Amino acid sequence: MNVPGALFLAVLVAASSRVACAEASSTAGPNLPVPIQAGKLESARVGETREFWVSLPDGYPESPGRFPVVYMMDGDLNFNSGSIGGLRQAAQLGEIPEFIVVGIKNTDRSKDIFPEEVSYPDGSKDGGRANQYLDFLREELIPHIEKTYRTGSYRVLYGTSNTGFTAVHALFRNPETADAYVAASATLSIPSFRKERDNLVRDFKGGKRRLSLVMGEYDLPTVISLNGALKETIDILAPAGLSCRLAVIRGGEHVPASSLVEGLRDLFDGWKVTQRLTEASFPEIRAQVEGRLAKFGIAGPLPEEALKELGSTLVDQKKYGKAVEAFQYRAQNYPRSVDAQVGLGDAYRLDGQKEKARDCYRKALTLAPDHAVAASRLKQLP
Repeated sequence: MNVPGALFLAVLVAASSRVACAEASSTAGPNLPVPIQAGKLESARVGETREFWVSLPDGYPESPGRFPVVYMMDGDLNFNSGSIGGLRQAAQLGEIPEFIVVGIKNTDRSKDIFPEEVSYPDGSKDGGRANQYLDFLREELIPHIEKTYRTGSYRVLYGTSNTGFTAVHALFRNPETADAYVAASATLSIPSFRKERDNLVRDFKGGKRRLSLVMGEYDLPTVISLNGALKETIDILAPAGLSCRLAVIRGGEHVPASSLVEGLRDLFDGWKVTQRLTEASFPEIRAQVEGRLAKFGIAGPLPEEALKELGSTLVDQKKYGKAVEAFQYRAQNYPRSVDAQVGLGDAYRLDGQKEKARDCYRKALTLAPDHAVAASRLKQLP
C-alpha cells in the first residue's frame, strides 16, 4: 500500500494553516507547487466530522480555467507525494488533463467500505455504512469542493482494495457521483455483490460512465479473478453508456503504487498529442484537441508555448497569414494571456492588418496597463 511518510504528513499539517491565503499567494515567476490545503466538514450523513485534503494543479493560481476533480478514498494511504507526483507528471507530459485531487481521510474505515455488515471466520466484522458514506461524499463533500474551488463538471472517484469495492458499489448505486471510476485491486468478493453482479450490469441505466479496474500481476487470486469477471460481464452485456478497461501492472502486487495514474491513462487513452506541432500537422492536431470534450467529457487546449513556437516559426518563414491563424487560435484559448495578444498583434502588423494589430495591443494594455512592449508597438503604428 502507498503509506505517506512522516515528513509528508508534517508538511500536510503545516500547510493547513495556509488555506485562507493560498489563492492570494500568486506572484510573478515560475509556477511553484501550490501548498496542500486541509479542511473539515460536519457531516449529517455519517454523523461525524470528516477531514479532507486538497492538492491543486501547480498553475492553479494563475489559470482562470476550471479543473476536473479526483475524489480519493483512503486518503490516509493514497494522498501522498508519490501518487500525486505521478499524476502531475503525466499531466505535464500531456497524457491526461490536470486534476484537482481531494483526499478523504478515514475515520472508521471498516464501517465505510461495504453497504452491509460482512462477518469473517475469526469473528471480526466490516461494513455497514457505505451508503451513508457515499451520501456524505455526493451530497456534502462534492458540493463543498465545487463551491470552494474552480472545478469543472467532470469527476473521478478513486478507491483502493476495499474502497476499490466502494467505488464500484458507487458506480451502480449512484452513477451520477462521478463520470469515471478508478478501482485499484478492488475486493469484489462481497456476497451481495457477487450474487447481484450480472443484474447490476444488465440493468445499468446510469448514462455515460467509465470504469477503470487496475490490479497487480501478482495480486490476490480473488482480486485477479473477480476483477476480470466484472470486466468480462460488462463487455458481454454491454449496457448502454457503461464501458470498462482493465490494467494489469507488470510486477505489481496488491494496489500497485502507480494505480491512480495508470487508471487515468486508461480513461484518457488518446488524449495525448503524439505529433510535433507544425504548419502541416496543425489542422489534424487542432481537430484532435477540439474533439476532446466530446470524446472524454473534458476540454483541453494545446499548450500555449507550443502555439507560440508555431506562430513564431511561421513569422520567421514570412508566412504571415498562417502565423495570424496560429496566434488567433492561441489568443482564443488563452484570453488572459498578454503575450498572446502581443503576438497576434505582431502577426497582424506584419500581414498589413494594422487596425486589427492596434486592437490586439490595446487588449494587451487592458490586461496589463504597464506592458512596455504593447505600448511601444501601439505607438509605432502609423
